[in-house]
Amino acid sequence: MKRLLCLIVFLLFNWAGFPLRSVAGVTDSVAAENAFFRSIRANQAESYITFGQGFGNMEPLVFEALIAPYFLLRTNRDARLGATLSSPIILRMQAKESFPVRAPSYMPGLTFYFQLPDKALGNQTSSYLFLSLEHHSNGQYEPFFIEDGSYNTETGNFSTNFLELGVFVNQNVLPFEKTIDYFRTSIEWHPDVVRSEELKGRYSFLRWHNSFRIFHFPGQDSFKKHHANLEIPRVQTKVETIWMFGDMEGAAFFDAGERFNLSMTIAYRPRVLNDVSLFVNFYSGKDYYNMQFFRRINTLRLGLQAFAFK
Repeated sequence: MKRLLCLIVFLLFNWAGFPLRSVAGVTDSVAAENAFFRSIRANQAESYITFGQGFGNMEPLVFEALIAPYFLLRTNRDARLGATLSSPIILRMQAKESFPVRAPSYMPGLTFYFQLPDKALGNQTSSYLFLSLEHHSNGQYEPFFIEDGSYNTETGNFSTNFLELGVFVNQNVLPFEKTIDYFRTSIEWHPDVVRSEELKGRYSFLRWHNSFRIFHFPGQDSFKKHHANLEIPRVQTKVETIWMFGDMEGAAFFDAGERFNLSMTIAYRPRVLNDVSLFVNFYSGKDYYNMQFFRRINTLRLGLQAFAFK
């Protein structure tokens, strides 16, 4: 059973992260896309799998995996409107007897994109507004608390829905050659609609997200040459922050230790791999794994990651 579960996860990860068509098919697809849809792809979460729990205060794990397939919806190559339908799942296999996987996080969502008019329209850069409708739950239905009043982290019912409105900007701001920069900022709001009542006063329902991502392309003198030669980025650097507002068990408004999340990732794609990279990630902030939301984790992790950028 253990081997079967590991095999299923491995296959799902490969399905989420690797293209299902020939190299020629990928080349044709990339060549047919404009800057708007390339930027949409650059905004997607990459599937990953970690080696253990890393170094920090997380419980012992065999791995943590994000399986994040998405479907790009568009009417034609030059459309200024687009949408993605996604169904990410985060799961953790614990390093315990029988290697249990406790209540994965299910996060299906639908996102709409509207391209902003600018001088670079139709060239190599593109910016847009986006609106996401998302759900986050763990598929459980038992009480939120156990008898002693602590959180039921194994079978407690966790469920919430939220809207995220933001802007995604593709514009080089750093004075480096052979790179492409992306900046994203957004507001996440959880309305009181079909969510676990016990989250009120304990979970942030209003969050401010920021993300800055840099792709480095080998042997390219400019962004234009990248698109001409259809290179795949060799190195990706990503910095993400979240500030959480609202009542969080009495945390002070400027209490960064409770309200500020920081994630920094560097991913490197070796020459022998086309769609997979090795990554190192540092994360400090509230746990994002459903019923573990109340604890703060600090961890440095290594693993494999799939590039969403094409």
